[in-house]
Amino acid sequence: MVKRKNEFKFPIKDKLLWWGSNLLGLAASFALLLAFIILLPFRRYESFYMRFFIRIAAITLVIGLITGAYLYYIPHQAAEFGKSTKYIMVERGETAYDIGFKFQRIGAISSEFNFMLFAKIVGHSRHIKAGRYAVEPGMSLADIFKILTTGAAVPFNITIPEGLTVKETADLLAQNLAFGKDEFIPISKNRLLLDSLSIPTDDVEGYLFPDTYNFFYDESPDQVIRKMVARFYETLPDSFEIKAKRHGLDFYEAVTMASLIESEAMLDSERPLISAVYHSRLKKVMRLQCDPTVIYALGGLGRPLYYRDLEVDSPYNTYKYYGLPPGPICSPGRASLEAAVNPAAVAYLYFVAAGDGSHIFSDTHQGHINAKNKVKRDRMLGRAG
Repeated sequence: MVKRKNEFKFPIKDKLLWWGSNLLGLAASFALLLAFIILLPFRRYESFYMRFFIRIAAITLVIGLITGAYLYYIPHQAAEFGKSTKYIMVERGETAYDIGFKFQRIGAISSEFNFMLFAKIVGHSRHIKAGRYAVEPGMSLADIFKILTTGAAVPFNITIPEGLTVKETADLLAQNLAFGKDEFIPISKNRLLLDSLSIPTDDVEGYLFPDTYNFFYDESPDQVIRKMVARFYETLPDSFEIKAKRHGLDFYEAVTMASLIESEAMLDSERPLISAVYHSRLKKVMRLQCDPTVIYALGGLGRPLYYRDLEVDSPYNTYKYYGLPPGPICSPGRASLEAAVNPAAVAYLYFVAAGDGSHIFSDTHQGHINAKNKVKRDRMLGRAG
């Protein structure tokens, strides 16, 4: 929330506009009130005093209406506003004064006080909705209040990259939307929500499809999750479940396989090869030994994986336990989902990162040892990425 700071200085022009418009409005209001008080005791309209004050009241009313219409319907944007659209965030709990300050700060209006005054007088302050709003050049206060009170908000264009975990996705969404990470995570584990989405695991890990979305500021975590999971099912490769069964996997195991491929692969061309390695190891009852599963079991790491980390006792530790982990470890993209059910026709059982985003694949343990030694030599000689 943007708060007004004590050190903020208004330009002279804005100060003159502020004092001039509001003193005029105050004088008009005072004159109307005075006229009403004076006129109240009179009953004879032919009285000189009555006619005098009726004229004064009428003139004052006309001046007040013209001034109000001028301030409300005529644009008063500063020159620095420019000719391009600008965006304003109206957050929950902000007062009309807070919101007016934001509009004044970008030059959309000449006075935050005028904003607050009209918000109160016209009753807009009770109907302003939170959201992200587009302010166009030439908009008046009336135009601004119209979009604020009707909720004509502009959505955020948010891109969710492949390979993010639920926690990382929550962090990204919380940067733009009204809810916080601490609100999103519990919803992602809600059993009623998971059952309604046909997700058997303990959270939505793996099913928040990586894509570009239009999310409105005040969308709830439930709405966001449903939208992302719906996109996941819409984007599934053709015959995904049928192909998975051909390789001995059910639907959810195939999604888990795709998440492992996503966490390892950097090159699309290698996804089917990595898939082939994991499928072959499953068939031969070999541990998958996927480093990212250990990192996931440890809750994420901001450092390289150490040998002692491989001892963590977790069903997600594929160095310790056979088979696939209990569920996905990240959100796979379409290419990884496709690779999970379409492994390459190769006999590879091992791969090691070459240091430049690619991998060296081997079909024997000795070949794998040789590949690791080559990578170490290249790094020592400065030939690796």
